[in-house]
Order: sequence, then structure tokens, then C-alpha cells
Amino acid sequence: MLQEGLLDVLAAAARSGSRESMASLYAAFRPMVVLRCRAELDQAVSDSAADAACVAVLTAVCDGSETFQPFLRVLYASTSIAIARAASDGFSGGSLPPPTTLPVVERDVLVLRLIVGLDTKATATSLARTTDEVSLDLHRALRRLRKLSSPNAIRKVLTVTREVGEGWHSGVCRGRSGGSPISD
Repeated sequence: MLQEGLLDVLAAAARSGSRESMASLYAAFRPMVVLRCRAELDQAVSDSAADAACVAVLTAVCDGSETFQPFLRVLYASTSIAIARAASDGFSGGSLPPPTTLPVVERDVLVLRLIVGLDTKATATSLARTTDEVSLDLHRALRRLRKLSSPNAIRKVLTVTREVGEGWHSGVCRGRSGGSPISD
């Protein structure tokens, strides 16, 4: 897994207009975006949502609109928006029932830590939380999941769709909470 600082360095180099730096940055983050989209959307639309998220991230890097945000937070926010749009446009094959046992922040921590493969520090940066909060959220989420009886119930909890602007990631663009879209 890439180190968090390397992504910030690549993003800074890409902002300078270097095509090679932009290509290196894209190659570094795209697998994370694809993994996250595949975890949260139907197979039929996950790759197109990942492509949309990647374009949004590259656009944000090129225009410098997110210069003061950690790159992982920009990545999380852009991926969250692309996933929510794909789901709300009806391209996800229908929304799954809302999770009754797992709060959104705990679900996001599980996806980033277990599916995308981010470490605690990178997950905290992505979600604009402390590492202690991420560890506690992960502990609580795993405790709740242990109580579920079937693998299908766990999958439903992890793949619930959200409307654009709904849930914990809605504050990303306003700065309260952060995030980063990730996968492959």
C-alpha cells in the first residue's frame, strides 16, 4: 500500500503541470478508487463510477481547488460523490436496504481499512478524524458485524447506497469532515 505522504508529493508535482507526475498520481490512486467503487456498487456500474471519480480527482488537482486539503481527503470526497451519483441515478441496480446495525462512519472506516487497505493514519486523514477515533470506529463496527448471522447480511451493511450529500461524507466539501474515494 502506498504511503500517505507519497500521494501528497505526487499531487503537488501534478499541480505543476507535469504530465509524467499526473500519470504517476493516476496510476497510484486509481486502484484504491476501483476497490472502493466495487465494494459499494453493483459490478455493472462500479468501473464507470470509478472512472468518474478519477476524472473528478484529476480535475481538482489540475485546477488547484483542493490545494489545502490532504490528497486522501480529496480522493475520498470525490469517490463518495461519484458513488452516490451512480446510486441515485439508478445505475446501481436498485438501492439496498439501509443498514440498521452499522452507522455510516463505521461503515466508511471498514471499507477504507478492510477493502481499500488503508492504514489507520491514512483512513483518519481521509475521513478527517483522529487515529484514535478510527480505531474506536473499527472496533465498534467489527463488534456489530460479529452479531450478524450471515455473510449476506454483512455484505448488505457494507454496500448500502447513499444519496449525494447524505451521511458523514456530506461535510467533506464544506470542511467539517473529510474523506477520500478509493479502489481497484
